[in-house]
Amino acid sequence: MHAGPLATLLVFAILLGPARAAPVDYAKRAAALIEPYRESGLMSGTILVAKDGKPVFRQAYGLANREWNARNTLDTHFRIGSLTKQFTAAAILQLVEAGKLSLDDPVGRFYPEAPKAWGDVRVRHLLNHTSGIINYTALPDYLPAISRIERPAKALVELVTGEALLFEPGARVEYSNTNYLLLGLAIEFASGEAYARYLSEHIFSPLGLKDTGYDDATAILPRRASGYRFGQGQWRNAAPMASSVAYAAGGLYSTVDDLLAWDDALFSGRVVSEASRQNMFDDGGRGYGFGWYVGTAHGRTLWSHGGAVSGFLAMTDYYPQERLAVIVLANNENAPAQKMSRELAALWFGALHLPEPIVLEDFILDRYAGTYRLGPRFFLDIRRDGGRLMVQGKGQGTWQPANAFVPESDRTFFSRVIDARITIDTEPDGRPNGLVLHQNGRDRIAPRIDPAEAARILAEPRRPPVEVSLDPVRLSPHVGRYSLAPGLVLTVGLENGRLWAQATGEPRHILYAEDERAFFMKSLDARITFEGDGAGRTTGLVLHRGGLDTPCPRIPESRPPPGRDGAVRGKSDSGSAARSSGVVKRGDRD
Repeated sequence: MHAGPLATLLVFAILLGPARAAPVDYAKRAAALIEPYRESGLMSGTILVAKDGKPVFRQAYGLANREWNARNTLDTHFRIGSLTKQFTAAAILQLVEAGKLSLDDPVGRFYPEAPKAWGDVRVRHLLNHTSGIINYTALPDYLPAISRIERPAKALVELVTGEALLFEPGARVEYSNTNYLLLGLAIEFASGEAYARYLSEHIFSPLGLKDTGYDDATAILPRRASGYRFGQGQWRNAAPMASSVAYAAGGLYSTVDDLLAWDDALFSGRVVSEASRQNMFDDGGRGYGFGWYVGTAHGRTLWSHGGAVSGFLAMTDYYPQERLAVIVLANNENAPAQKMSRELAALWFGALHLPEPIVLEDFILDRYAGTYRLGPRFFLDIRRDGGRLMVQGKGQGTWQPANAFVPESDRTFFSRVIDARITIDTEPDGRPNGLVLHQNGRDRIAPRIDPAEAARILAEPRRPPVEVSLDPVRLSPHVGRYSLAPGLVLTVGLENGRLWAQATGEPRHILYAEDERAFFMKSLDARITFEGDGAGRTTGLVLHRGGLDTPCPRIPESRPPPGRDGAVRGKSDSGSAARSSGVVKRGDRD
């Protein structure tokens, strides 16, 4: 779970004030809204909210460099990940207006090495993620290998040219960063300029975006933020990532002020024509236009995009009818950027509804302090902190920051930051004997346990798994889709005699068999146990990770997403059957 304490009861009193506010009042309430995230360390970065192009809340939080204790400021440079796509899309539309490209140009015009299977893919399919080309950042070795090696864009595209299309071009939306690598190549082909130079001379400089550019880790960039993640109980530097890997899909840096200026320029017609801008936000009812998600939030039209590259998260939301912009940039992989952005908008619209806390006597809170066993090797340590409970998760190799829960009743406590509740179970005399954690649509029971026993369990060495060989025929009953949480699916597929598992928005992981139902991963500290009925049918699985066991029921009549078994089959240049990855949509992630 994401972690982070809530602020004091005074903060809630501020938040629960009048729903609609003048900008000055809004700034105070917005600061109070973000305070729990700042207090926990979850928010490290900058936030800007603007109405009619004018900031109504603008604030920097946390550290740009933890090793030098250098603070973030409003002019700190952050990597913006997939927010880059809207700049790439605008550049394509400029070149279309100049007659140098057409939205109906085939990929082969600017990428002659394209396989025959891509023959029907057009520029517009790349822009709106309907090409069917798989996502190179979802390849199994992307994080440990691909992302760490500098290589040209064409070399990155080559990683997937042997893969089959996931579907016929134009059939549906499937988010793929590979689409925007190819668009970067299209910009270079049509303009005769390098991608970074084109953006600099035709977008950044004309618009006065002096704090936006193509990120080159070898260059000296003043006020550059370092990226971090929280893991194993402490802050760590984010995994290294080669600058060239993100390219036109996510390679830019910027500031909140520059991104607001970009919004103003784009929406006022200073970047592309009105006709091109209409194309950009015409999603055809599929939820994605050209470089922007198109949807609704709080009952209003919303144009948005998120970004995530190693150590950084970004979110930009724009409500066109209200001309309200919310921009969040963070140098922390744990920051809930989208959650904060949507809450800030809800606060402006008067749509933020928070449970009202109560005050409990200290002796009641002290009574609940202790250790609770949430999983085989995962525990919750609870202590009192003023009028709230501080809850910290501890597993074998997994330590989370303390997270604050405020009382809603004498036995129920709520954390807005992680959208979770705990209900304390008690004996008739009031002594606690356990709790129930309500989160992500699940209820987890955690009996109270002696802290010394918990420490003993965590200290026990785990038996290393031993791989066995199984006939692929015995593996096929496990292939399907399993419900991991609301909106999250764990897909299991079969390739080359091995099962693989992939959660929504994450890379694939190979499963290695311990027996016919028990499997482990080498790329991730996790195991899976499949469950079945008396007829030999697989009905669900249990994901064992971080000391927790998570049951995942099988989605009825489910099969893997179009991929190995259902891809649009084509031939690679070598004549062998093209392969597919079973990639799922990555949403805000790069």
